[in-house]
Amino acid sequence: MRARLSIDPAHHADAQTDASPTAPPPAREPRRALAAATLGTMLEWYDFFLYGLAAALVFPTLFFPGDDPVAGMLLSFAVFATGFIARPIGGLICAYVGDRYGRQRTLVATLIVMGGATALIGLLPTHDQVGPVAPVLLVILRLAQGAATGGEWSGAVILTLEHSPDRRGFRGAFISSSVYIGLLLGNLAFVVLAATLDDDALLSWGWRLPFLASIALVAVGLYLRRRVSESPEFLAVRDRDERARQPLTTVLRRPRNVIAVFLVRVGQNTSFYVISVFCLSYAVTTVGLDSGVTLTALLVGSTVAAVLCPVWGAIGDRIGAIRLVVGGLLALGLLAAPLFLVLDSGDAALIVGVVVLAIGVANTAADGIQPSWFASLFPARVRYSGITIGREAGAIVGGGLAPLAATALLAATGHWWPIAALMIVGAGAGIVGAFLARPVGETAADETRTGETPVRESRPATTAA
Repeated sequence: MRARLSIDPAHHADAQTDASPTAPPPAREPRRALAAATLGTMLEWYDFFLYGLAAALVFPTLFFPGDDPVAGMLLSFAVFATGFIARPIGGLICAYVGDRYGRQRTLVATLIVMGGATALIGLLPTHDQVGPVAPVLLVILRLAQGAATGGEWSGAVILTLEHSPDRRGFRGAFISSSVYIGLLLGNLAFVVLAATLDDDALLSWGWRLPFLASIALVAVGLYLRRRVSESPEFLAVRDRDERARQPLTTVLRRPRNVIAVFLVRVGQNTSFYVISVFCLSYAVTTVGLDSGVTLTALLVGSTVAAVLCPVWGAIGDRIGAIRLVVGGLLALGLLAAPLFLVLDSGDAALIVGVVVLAIGVANTAADGIQPSWFASLFPARVRYSGITIGREAGAIVGGGLAPLAATALLAATGHWWPIAALMIVGAGAGIVGAFLARPVGETAADETRTGETPVRESRPATTAA
């Protein structure tokens, strides 16, 4: 019979489970959970970012051909945005399952859906082959990608931190690092293709290879995730029969922290996706640069970001999250205009430098501490739902719509300054959100004051995890 767990959900306190012959030693399980969550998240975001790169470089020609290249780019980014629109929908489903039935099995499901959708994109016929059916199929698969991504980050963060006994800012930051490693791998795939294939080969079959490679990568991630035990904090809530009947309704009764997470993500995502997605097309179509320059800049910036996230997480453990997040967002706003001035200069070294400064340093200062910080804003019984709703809703505005809005602003004005203003306004919104947030211990949104009667379910005491 499993021992009763006693935990403090506000501080993610460590919990002990019974020792069965097949269970890994307690000291090993936090490392196993971190490895499985980090690798799985890296693979899922490789899949998700891969579409963004293809949307800027090859999909306008393959799926949205026409006489007006700007119109093709707008359509391609519109489909890119559908992935973000699907993220809250998938996130709500995953959050409900994760808060009611467990974190581990939810993360296995997200990886399967994402891997399948990405591989199928690599097999799609193009517009020249099947006409308008091609973009319709692309939209469907992009929606599946978005739905899977909507439940991934929050679940990976929660599984990691609910297994972690200490240094949660540092440990959680590895989940943030894995997002940048996914972006790094996606960029690296296209850099290699651009260097080894001519344009005809790239457009005819080369672009499919990074999507199909997802099959092998996801298989590795599934192997690791299936070996991780369920979160001890979830098991404690379940064993006390205190799971929320409707986690979404419960967490939205006091929405302050959901709104805070939403605003912070709008602020960070606006700058991040303008730089990582829109600036690719701006540099190639408007400035006339070779795509290799911006791809290399993103490659170096992603590498620096992946390395610095745990550093910022460790610093956040010492000085607190709000200072880091506000400082990072402020720096992103200040870099908006210099970014475009440097892009217009065409100087490759300067472009790499400013992208590294923006994505690798400023952006990660705001991002590295977010896993542990966001987890501290919600009690365990609704943590998956609280983080997911705020984060994925913010992703629609700051991520999905930002490249589309930037492209439309450029087409309407012919200049980059409205796009820089968009980035500055987004950063300001994120700063407001940072000051709005309150940890669980400082709010009324704890498990004893939600006003909801916990679910009481008949279940044998010996039910396995």
